[in-house]
Amino acid sequence: MRWNPRQTTFVNRVANTGCCFLLLCVVVLSVGCRERYREDLDYSYGVEQTWAIDEIADGEFVQFESVFWESDDTISLRKLIAGEAIASGRDVLEIGTGTGLISVLCLANSAKSVVATDINPAAVANASYNAAMLCPGQSLNVRQVDPASPGAFAVIGDDEKFDLVISNPPWEDGTVERLADHAFYDPGFHLMDTLLDGLPLHLKPGGRCLLAYGNVQAIKRLISEAEKRGFAVKVLDDRDLDGLQVNFLPGMLLEIRPPTVWQKVEDGEFKSSSEAKPASGDDNGESMPGKTSERDVPESDAAAAKTGVSGHVH
Repeated sequence: MRWNPRQTTFVNRVANTGCCFLLLCVVVLSVGCRERYREDLDYSYGVEQTWAIDEIADGEFVQFESVFWESDDTISLRKLIAGEAIASGRDVLEIGTGTGLISVLCLANSAKSVVATDINPAAVANASYNAAMLCPGQSLNVRQVDPASPGAFAVIGDDEKFDLVISNPPWEDGTVERLADHAFYDPGFHLMDTLLDGLPLHLKPGGRCLLAYGNVQAIKRLISEAEKRGFAVKVLDDRDLDGLQVNFLPGMLLEIRPPTVWQKVEDGEFKSSSEAKPASGDDNGESMPGKTSERDVPESDAAAAKTGVSGHVH
């Protein structure tokens, strides 16, 4: 297996802290225990280290053993969450939550709801713990992904839709030999592809998908695969991709948007374009007198018309 420079940074930071494999109770005492023992949290994992971040002034994040942590991966994403309130009032999904850093930050910045997923059970326990300690009055819905079915939306229901889908996914195609390797390798880029394929189903009209990558080849592949699907791609970074090393930090943020889903209006009912009947009329397609006219409208406008709320989610 190739040694990922992302892993090198991760291991060096752990070694420098001198906090490897401490018992969880020791760390809780050192950072200040906000709550007594909770039966809904898993205290069975050792702790690698603790970290403070600028966006949450009161308290530190705890990193469980085998859970990846590299705060520089998501600097630009955290600025948008804390500085531009992109999660405020939104339903958020984070794919591959790790320590729960991004999900907890969304909760701390007034997200309406946050669902976080991870394939590593230690990460599920870790994110749950950090959310309980740092946002005790809010709820983080953390879901365990089955390694036998590791798709991006494997634990998301078909009817679940989100205003904001975010992820700092693994950057490289490689072999996964242990659960911790899922933070570094995406075999065959299966996670990337299933994420793109699932976006039209799970992203609300006007919603945003923000992905943080720090690998040149992965970014180029993401852009290519998104464009093949007819998605719009925007790189939210001023750096020249071709001038960067293959692996680099801080990570680069990209926004992916599927094409607008159009609907037909027929007799006051909204139907998807694929299900709508052709307009009634003559051979020229003109509407016949006495029939409700059809028109194409974006799904976001259709939803607004149903609820009486106008405008789009930004």
